[in-house]
Amino acid sequence: MPQYTNSALEQELKKPERLPVGWPWRLLVFVVIIFGITVATYLGMTLGYKPYLNSRIKNLDNQITDLTKQIDVTQQKNLINFYSQLVNIKNMLDFHPAVSKLFDFLEKNTYQQVYYLYFNFSLAEKTVKIEGIAPNYDVLVKQLELFRRAPQIEKILLEDSKASEEGGVHFSIRLVFKPELVK
Repeated sequence: MPQYTNSALEQELKKPERLPVGWPWRLLVFVVIIFGITVATYLGMTLGYKPYLNSRIKNLDNQITDLTKQIDVTQQKNLINFYSQLVNIKNMLDFHPAVSKLFDFLEKNTYQQVYYLYFNFSLAEKTVKIEGIAPNYDVLVKQLELFRRAPQIEKILLEDSKASEEGGVHFSIRLVFKPELVK
């Protein structure tokens, strides 16, 4: 440790303390720049972008009023009724996913030559009664085998089958589905 004499110590104590001056000024300049950018952005939004959006809204409102003038009141009512019917149908289909899954299943698992005439679905019993026509018993057996191989079906019951005079076989089948297909 250096030895100081009293006079050297007194001179050292009398010297003013030097503080770093650069950091506070740099911080102040940075804050002023950020503030300037914020003010410029605000002014740009309120003086430039807001009037632009308002003019676009006004143009679109004018286009809408022009369109309403082109379509008479009866056509407007008809369009509203039609749209209402579409919304109601969509809501019905949204609440009936089991039936739509069932139709998808039947579409994928029906033999090409088989036609269905009657379809009765029971959600509580998870069963479907199908009446249809097959060209012959061979095709009916192929259709029953196709249903038997489907993993969604728990049980298949052939309730009735008759050969008709016009040709073809009228049949009645009851399908019992596993719970995961019809929830």
